Amino acid sequence: MMFLFLFLLFVIVAAALWFQGLWSNAVTLINLLVAMMLATNLWEPICTLIEGFGAGSFTYLLDFVVLWFLFVFSFVFLRLISDLLSRTRVKFEMPVEMAGRSILAIWCAWLVVCFTAFSLQMAPLNRENPMGAWASPNQASFLFVSPDRLWLRFMQSRSRGALARGNFSGTSHPSDQAANVEAFDPRSEFPLKQRDRRSKYAAAPAMRVN
Repeated sequence: MMFLFLFLLFVIVAAALWFQGLWSNAVTLINLLVAMMLATNLWEPICTLIEGFGAGSFTYLLDFVVLWFLFVFSFVFLRLISDLLSRTRVKFEMPVEMAGRSILAIWCAWLVVCFTAFSLQMAPLNRENPMGAWASPNQASFLFVSPDRLWLRFMQSRSRGALARGNFSGTSHPSDQAANVEAFDPRSEFPLKQRDRRSKYAAAPAMRVN
């Protein structure tokens, strides 16, 4: 079921973007990637801050909502700025246009699949393996590939570099202490932690969403 959902998402996004053309897809690719990176990098410290104001009881919903809010807000803002700065589309020769729009549409669709699969790991669903996925923490969710884990690895590397975050929780991986940064998922425990959270959520009748 998870594969079917992600596959349909991939096809819909790729088809919709294909008709937008090469230039628009190039702008969309940059905006998508930056918005996803910002959202993934910022949702943890923002949720920590919000929970500090007494919203800890919403923790199972907060992570998912804040992540997607940051992504949508960032993408819309970046797209508006891009459209203001680039009012005229660049035209390409037809072979370049057709090949370019196809490649970039597929690339953008794959990014959306990676980010969506990653976000579903922390969605407030009532099962340890939502839509039949993640029967084990390392199980692939898209044929033989795990788009969620690909995104996790990418963000882990970026949060130690250009998107390095301050030590907002007071704990960090020993290898990051000298730089005083808190990398994203420094011990690669995200799938394990989210599986445990889903298990606790499903086991608590008062928290169930039917």
